[in-house]
Amino acid sequence: MDDVSIGLEIENASFLDASMSATAAKDVPPKPVPVPVPVPATVPVPASTPAPLTPSPTPFAAAPVLPVTPIASPAEENLRVSYHCKAIKCFRLQWEAEMNPRCPRQTTIVIENAVYIFDGFYLLCHSEPPEMPRFEYTRGGVMCKVHFVPEDLPSSVRGTTSNDVDADVNGEAHRSFCDSLFLLQRYVFQQLLGIQPAHLFGKVFPDPAHATGDASEVCGDYHLVPRFIAVNEEPLLHVEDLHSPNRVGYAIGRLLSVQKILEYLENSARFTVRDFLLRFDHRELVDCIVSTRIKGQPSAFRVDELAMEPRETGDANPPPAEKHGIVTKDGRHIVRAIAHRSEGARNFDGAKSKKKIRKWQEQGVFLQLSPEVEPLSQELRPAECHLTGIRTDLFEVGSAMPMVLKYVRHFSLLNSFATAMGLTFKDKTLLRQAFTHGSYIDVGMQNVNTVEATRSRVRLGHVFENTASLKRSRSMLLEGDTRIPGKAAGNNASQLRQVAEKHLSGDFKEEFHSRYLCPYERLEFLGDAVLGFLVASSAFLKLPEADEGFLHQTRVDIVNNENLGKMAKTANLESLLLTAFDLAKLDEEIKAKITADCFEALLGALYKDQGIVPCRELLGKLMGMHDPELRELCYLTTDQLIIEAKKYVEKDRAEIKKWSKYTSARLLHRRFAARSGVDISNTHLWLQAFTHASFQKPQIDDDEFIGHDPSYERIEFLGDAVLQLLSSEFLVDAFPYHQEHLLTQVRSSLVKNTKLAIVARKAGYEEFIRLGNLVKENGNLYIEDVLADVFEATLGAVFVENPGDLDKVRAILERLLFPRLTEAIRRRQWMNPRKVFMHYISQWSRSSMKPIPCQFKTIKAPGTTTQANVLVPKDSDDGKKSKKAKTNAPPGHAVALYVNNFQVARAAGRTVAAAQDAACKKALMLYGVRLHDD
Repeated sequence: MDDVSIGLEIENASFLDASMSATAAKDVPPKPVPVPVPVPATVPVPASTPAPLTPSPTPFAAAPVLPVTPIASPAEENLRVSYHCKAIKCFRLQWEAEMNPRCPRQTTIVIENAVYIFDGFYLLCHSEPPEMPRFEYTRGGVMCKVHFVPEDLPSSVRGTTSNDVDADVNGEAHRSFCDSLFLLQRYVFQQLLGIQPAHLFGKVFPDPAHATGDASEVCGDYHLVPRFIAVNEEPLLHVEDLHSPNRVGYAIGRLLSVQKILEYLENSARFTVRDFLLRFDHRELVDCIVSTRIKGQPSAFRVDELAMEPRETGDANPPPAEKHGIVTKDGRHIVRAIAHRSEGARNFDGAKSKKKIRKWQEQGVFLQLSPEVEPLSQELRPAECHLTGIRTDLFEVGSAMPMVLKYVRHFSLLNSFATAMGLTFKDKTLLRQAFTHGSYIDVGMQNVNTVEATRSRVRLGHVFENTASLKRSRSMLLEGDTRIPGKAAGNNASQLRQVAEKHLSGDFKEEFHSRYLCPYERLEFLGDAVLGFLVASSAFLKLPEADEGFLHQTRVDIVNNENLGKMAKTANLESLLLTAFDLAKLDEEIKAKITADCFEALLGALYKDQGIVPCRELLGKLMGMHDPELRELCYLTTDQLIIEAKKYVEKDRAEIKKWSKYTSARLLHRRFAARSGVDISNTHLWLQAFTHASFQKPQIDDDEFIGHDPSYERIEFLGDAVLQLLSSEFLVDAFPYHQEHLLTQVRSSLVKNTKLAIVARKAGYEEFIRLGNLVKENGNLYIEDVLADVFEATLGAVFVENPGDLDKVRAILERLLFPRLTEAIRRRQWMNPRKVFMHYISQWSRSSMKPIPCQFKTIKAPGTTTQANVLVPKDSDDGKKSKKAKTNAPPGHAVALYVNNFQVARAAGRTVAAAQDAACKKALMLYGVRLHDD
């Protein structure tokens, strides 16, 4: 800025003593602290008045005297505010830190006895600002939040009485606003903060319909407008927030125009720190920002302390310090220099742990690191430093703007994608979460700022003291989140949480993420089940002649990661990813896996937000973009699904009524419904769900009824998909802070065959199963698999009768299956016997303070015999669901378990894993640990 005042006299601009209490602030207008007053040379100076102050050149570039149009260099075009800019829509940025900074005062301007306090920024937009969830980041270990409140830019900020820009688009007031805002942004962000304009704003033509390509028409895509609120004028709302140093942007009142703010800063920059100390209390200078030149380059620093010496009065010969220093206003000290002491900033600010950083580094190169800033200690001579008129509050918020604008732009991309796909999310955080990879959070990418902004934040921003002792509580981290209660009938949500904390904490730690910054793992877990259900339900009805094996393979071909990655690439989901990696250098296989996961997470987010119908519509659009033939082959819209389901139900309705045993079958059907509570309306569907593949001629009587689907295998395929979806939904709600690894294991335990067989047997399923005579005679069948399959088949039948509503199937599971989850966790049934055994071995090793060796050795498998007329229960379960009924083949593997080099147990099984599980189960019983089947 130049040496000539551009209108505002310095006596009308000052710092405000904002240390008053909130109560006093309401009753008494704030009193300004005096500031240096330039005295004209022609005016006689009283003897008691110090020598007149002489303005000196500021270290930063001069601003032109308005109304001369400022000239923007090519590098500054991003800051330009074109005269064609008619933007009035904006966000009021509300900034909040989790603790108070050292500086309790705000930047203050006093003009003609009117006091204005800094209260954040407006982010001026060229289009209607969308709903924007809050932005969270960590700086120096302190969590900060930025809320986005959509508003119209107040006319007082423009220096006008009306926001009708069209009426004054070529007027002097509008041009003055545009020029002043450009200069203000250049001075604060480019010159003082040192942020490159391209790291803040892009370039647009605000009036594309009439754009000629002239450089004067170029405009920044956003503008940052400082808010200075009048504290002694009405209306004034939320005044208590105005005086809270850790909250900025919450007050509402009359605002100072951009032109006046620029004039104040211009005048403040004309005077040195020496001028200030001659007239004011030296303590008012701490946490103010001063500018100077270091090795010829303009720089700005925060004043952290004053290098002073006590002044000895009465000495005829003043000490050298007094000759070269400045005597404080109270006459007790001599200020030798002003000191800046910044602690610096470390790499990976806000990262989870070094272990997680190393894990992600093994997968690929990081795009950007949180820059490291070395600590700095600097002492400056008061006469060589200029005032800026700004305290740390403005620079603390201003230095975060590159991160905020990056967040805003990414959310704009998400909104554009949602609009293109016809999506309307009620909870916008779910949309962003669907594209947030775990590396983005673990490495702290949300907190990565530009090098210049980080350096400026360290040297100009707030100082937060005692951050090492700051312990972030769960309630603060999850502020604004709503805990979802457990949904299962008969399941006490608080009891489930207590049991989970006791029995899961040692194996799976809860990860407390704010919903505003959360990885997509949980949504991917849910979306995987959503995708499987969508494909299964469509294929089941679209391919009526396909057997269960073909349907299963069709689903695998569609939902595998390779195909999902191709579909995601077609939809350009890669452009929406939030990861720590440089995607241009990332291995293509890893990139495809991440985009496939995001595809599933997007479906999970949409299901959680709006249910299954929009998910089906989205999948249809993405399949159509990727492979229209595949979509035509095995995809149904919701309306088509309902029509085809109705046709499926009607297929055997007329035929079964001709059956000679129809009446007795109806009676059996009613008895089943009364006993189990599972309501299948159509008897022929009920019979199909209970018909085993062995129930066919010549193994049955000639007058038995068999529908168009001869067994339950196809409808069990559908029921399995319904079960996977609803159990996943339940677990996501039941464990709100556990990640995908635990959810997958608990789901495997909850829906494994042995568990479902117990549920089905207790509900009375067993007596109604229709088996072939040969199977009954030989007993060559694992009845647990059959019971589990029949249970899933009944779920499929209920869904086919109610294809537009999952609530009826959900009600069955909430009554029969989900209440068992609490006991399953308490008994560690979510772990197979091997994991339970190793859990106890590790506990015993810790208690004895020495390792206990444990190993398996393969031994010869014993022979087996089968007794006729007996349905043989499954002796072990490998944790994987059976798709087909299994015969009781002789065990092919046997192992011996050795603990401390002693053989403890031997067992056989169909697989090595099954044999090891059986051996561990025996060993646990020998050690007095009982494993419950239910």
